[in-house]
Amino acid sequence: MATLENVKVEKIKASHRKIYTDILIDATPEQVWSVLTDTGSYKSWSTFMIDIQGKIREGEKITIVFKVNPKKEKLTTIDHTISVVENSEFYWAEKGPGGIRDNHHFKVTPAEDGKTRFIQSDEIMQGITWLMGGNLSKIYARGYGAFNRNLKTEVERRFKN
Repeated sequence: MATLENVKVEKIKASHRKIYTDILIDATPEQVWSVLTDTGSYKSWSTFMIDIQGKIREGEKITIVFKVNPKKEKLTTIDHTISVVENSEFYWAEKGPGGIRDNHHFKVTPAEDGKTRFIQSDEIMQGITWLMGGNLSKIYARGYGAFNRNLKTEVERRFKN
């Protein structure tokens, strides 16, 4: 069983990387899901994925706004069509900039003692991954870890007993 937080990057080959992050949150899966899908509030608590424009619903087209480098003002926006397993998971699996195929998952699972394990994973491949994969996977892993910690803080703040 994982500890409080895990962040792993795996190089499958030059044009294929996997990123896995998870964190244990002291709240129920329903509480974590409610904050995760409250995309309008991201601007107030998330430092990496600062906005999702659109609703977390099956087949919805959304725009993700990232602040890839916290020391710079530049924002990156990427459009995706999402798939949703209600109250459990949402993800996209599409080609993005540079022809990179991105399989990005957000998953909420029950853990021991009424807590929740939040898992954020990604798989990047194809396109210019062979050229940018090492750098991108490090940036993503750092950003996903920050997002997970921000989510944990926000959920526990909202539902603190």
